[in-house]
Amino acid sequence: MRSRILAAAVCVALGSSGIFAGTVGWRTDGTGRYPDAKPVTEWSTEKNVVWKTEMKLWPDSSKAHWSNSTPVIVGDRLFVCAEPDTLVCVKLSDGSILWKKRNPLIETLSPEEGEALKAKMQEIDVAGKYGQMRKLESQAGRLRRQIRKSPNDEALKKQYQDLRTQISALKEAVNPFINHMPSPAHNVNGHTSMTPVSDGRHVWAHFGPGVVACYDLDGNRKWIKFAERPRQGYGTSASPVLAGGKLLVHVNDMTALDAATGEVQWKSRGLRHSWGTSLVTKIGDAEVLVTPGGDFVRIADGKRIARSVSKLDYCAPLIEGGRIYYIQNGSGCVKVPDAAGDNIKPERVWRCTPKKDRYYSSPVLRDGLIYAINRNRTMSCLDAKDGKVIWEQNLSGKLGRGQAYPSITSAGDYIFVSSDDGTTLVLQPGREFKEIARNKLETFRSTPVFKGSRMYVRGYKHLWCVGK
Repeated sequence: MRSRILAAAVCVALGSSGIFAGTVGWRTDGTGRYPDAKPVTEWSTEKNVVWKTEMKLWPDSSKAHWSNSTPVIVGDRLFVCAEPDTLVCVKLSDGSILWKKRNPLIETLSPEEGEALKAKMQEIDVAGKYGQMRKLESQAGRLRRQIRKSPNDEALKKQYQDLRTQISALKEAVNPFINHMPSPAHNVNGHTSMTPVSDGRHVWAHFGPGVVACYDLDGNRKWIKFAERPRQGYGTSASPVLAGGKLLVHVNDMTALDAATGEVQWKSRGLRHSWGTSLVTKIGDAEVLVTPGGDFVRIADGKRIARSVSKLDYCAPLIEGGRIYYIQNGSGCVKVPDAAGDNIKPERVWRCTPKKDRYYSSPVLRDGLIYAINRNRTMSCLDAKDGKVIWEQNLSGKLGRGQAYPSITSAGDYIFVSSDDGTTLVLQPGREFKEIARNKLETFRSTPVFKGSRMYVRGYKHLWCVGK
């Protein structure tokens, strides 16, 4: 069961109905809605492909560099990430790569500090000790499970204690350098599930080891900083949020960096860790960050003004019309207060009961209906007024054998829902389930974005432009 938690990391989600003007990030404006789009409804790896760009970025690459990050369109450019630490800029019209920049952890230090650190780490073989420590921790985990089954086995207990002694010694050697070691992440998540964000003049990206970087649109790095190393073993996936002149990064704590300089403005500690991305809303005159864990944080000073009002385990909330929607079994809708004091109590409006499962994919809200899908491909349509399920449809036979990682999208006249085997269903929105078309590309776990008659998809091997 623990291994399944890896899937959570691809629930990259923002879900705000109002990223402030000029800001482009996950799902473009955060809603997953493209009302002016005129997308095609049929495609394949050969049909209606305007262009595709292989994400094999470096001459020594034996294979393409994958990623779960969602494309971000800024004017005539598109930004996306690639494992393990690369920000890529392509020309929107033809997919040609304009620039690509790596952001290794070592570059968060000055050149002098970096060289001294590398020399010291090589001298005491930190990488070797770290690898040995992780191996012994895995062995210790297996022994703990055996001891639970045989609690009177003294030989097992002694083996376990010997391992713990070895692990402690290795930790003592490694810990001074731990923030400069590659952070753990599951192979489904990687280090680039986070989507970049832009204000139209700059683009910011966050990478798994805790690296955050800012570039101008021509690829000139403005700053690079170390924010925080993930404590959870599966990595992180919450995309950075831009608001109030700050770049908000949620790894373990919530960190607000000055968007212009990267300097820390505040930290809000003790927030429930989220795989999905927070959203921004206004309560009275205050900009407030709402986390998937149900915490409300005032952006000006980092004060938590409400806690655990609802929760999402993996995906992101939605916000519209003064309401915040947390869509998974047992969660629901809360009403946003009129003013943001130091302690607010958002009012519970309703709870919802879609099929009980994990919701990796974030939902979409359209015309008073909420469309959601769980990992095992059961899709639900809920009434936004009261949370009641209007219809539920098992899409296992329609979405292939993959899991539903990509978030649901509304574009033009249609709803788009995908699984990670590359299958996408085009549906007619409404109070009855109606399939319009079924299409297939390569494997992808990112969320499609739309502009005009074109859809952009970050696949595992290629970046795709589908349309006319």
